[in-house]
Amino acid sequence: PGTYTVTYIIPASGPCPASSTTTSIVITALPAATISYAGSPYCGAGTATVTRTGATGGTYSSTAGLSINAATGDVNLGTSTPGTYTVTYTIPAGSGCPAVPATTSIVVNTNSVAATAANSSSIQSCLPTTVTLTVQGGSLGTGASWKWYSGTCGGIVVGTGATLTNVPVNSTTTFFVRAEGTCNTTACASVTVNISSTQTVSLSASPYTSLMPGMITTLISAPVPASPTHTYIWYLNGTMIPGASSPTLPVTVDGLGNYTVRVTSVLGCTALSNSVSIKDSASGKLFIIPNPNEGVFKVRLYTSARNFGFLRYLLIYDSKGGQIYNKPFTVTAPYMSMDVNMPQLGAGMYIVVVTDAKGEAIATGKAIVQ
Repeated sequence: PGTYTVTYIIPASGPCPASSTTTSIVITALPAATISYAGSPYCGAGTATVTRTGATGGTYSSTAGLSINAATGDVNLGTSTPGTYTVTYTIPAGSGCPAVPATTSIVVNTNSVAATAANSSSIQSCLPTTVTLTVQGGSLGTGASWKWYSGTCGGIVVGTGATLTNVPVNSTTTFFVRAEGTCNTTACASVTVNISSTQTVSLSASPYTSLMPGMITTLISAPVPASPTHTYIWYLNGTMIPGASSPTLPVTVDGLGNYTVRVTSVLGCTALSNSVSIKDSASGKLFIIPNPNEGVFKVRLYTSARNFGFLRYLLIYDSKGGQIYNKPFTVTAPYMSMDVNMPQLGAGMYIVVVTDAKGEAIATGKAIVQ
């Protein structure tokens, strides 16, 4: 570049001397400029600015889709479709020089959108199981993937992907999923898989395991884990007890035998307890319950026999020695109840006698009628 002089000379000829003429040629340097975008790939709405060096006086333009300030190079990315865009700074033609462009690229990436929910093929189980985890809603941004954790969001990595299959669950576990990528990491969505089993049920009796008439003991179940939502089915000698559905069961001498209880959790997990035996306690006493009474009472007398079916007789005498009641009873239990229903009896003291089948007295007592 510079100013150059060009001379044209006509040589002398005959009587004519040489002659010349000159002119100047100016060579101008081609204008130069560069532009650049130093930012990392752009995510989301905002304004990006390109940097220019070199010649001034140019204008900015871009490929379709970017909104650009032609004077400053500020690029509005707020509504841009993700992709790679070209921004051009053009020095216009002039002084015999053509237009000169300079270009740079701006990459617009996509933000991830958090999942609306995390789903599991099962959220309740009685025993260790495997489940399929899936993402619901949300979307992945540039370079993003769904990442699963257990325990806490960002805790123990379980796997990646919109669907995880055959995920083992050995105890109640909460699973978390979030999108992680070039632009952003979203909040987590979560799902809890409950493993709730009644693995053991212990059964005990308090305060007695041996009973006489008038005594009550309580059977107490203790399931592990405990829960107020458990259901209970009680058994006596292997037969279900109708209406017995509480964690505890009162037992009297009329309920001698072997007890168990089956406990079922709300998830359907079930366990059968150990067996507790409630036995009789021997006594030679003749039990009259209640006493005093109003002519309605029970008479009980212990027998050590275990082969039942034999007869006993219940006799009642008034204060003058007159017999007013004589009834046979077939013995079916150690403390079988011989029921008396005589509300017409007048007030006073009555003698109660229990005899064997031969009429020999076994025990005697007094009943007071009020």
